[in-house]
Amino acid sequence: MEDVLHCFHTFKDIFLLGRVRKKPKAIANALRTELVKKRKVDEETNAETWTQSKKQRKMNAWRDYISHEIYISKELDADFNFPKIHLVCHWAEQIRRYGALQQNSAKRYEHAQNTNLKDGWNASNHNLNYLPQVISFQRLILCFEIRELNLQAIA
Repeated sequence: MEDVLHCFHTFKDIFLLGRVRKKPKAIANALRTELVKKRKVDEETNAETWTQSKKQRKMNAWRDYISHEIYISKELDADFNFPKIHLVCHWAEQIRRYGALQQNSAKRYEHAQNTNLKDGWNASNHNLNYLPQVISFQRLILCFEIRELNLQAIA
């Protein structure tokens, strides 16, 4: 586990662009708008002197330049500053000390979801609008469970 974490931290920069938040995206969009305006000005001022092939080369160069600048802008503002990545670093030691991590196990929730969905499906009439029937069935089951807990508390 520790080897895999070390490998992840070595290569995690690959995923950085997926971590760009709203503010850096807005900055990158503003930069794109500004660079597109500069490209249009360049095109308008030199349109008479450019041949068609030179214009194509210039537009390709501008496109590459703009995409590179946007990439750099997003890359500088991206980070992995969120708790889950940090928590994973402590798991190996916690597992050695206490065994399996129950708080990260989905077994209980998967079983409950499967049971709830299957019971709801079996209680429905199996046609195309089964989802509202499953939800109302689950609501009914929860109401009965709450009623039972209230009666137990009164007794």
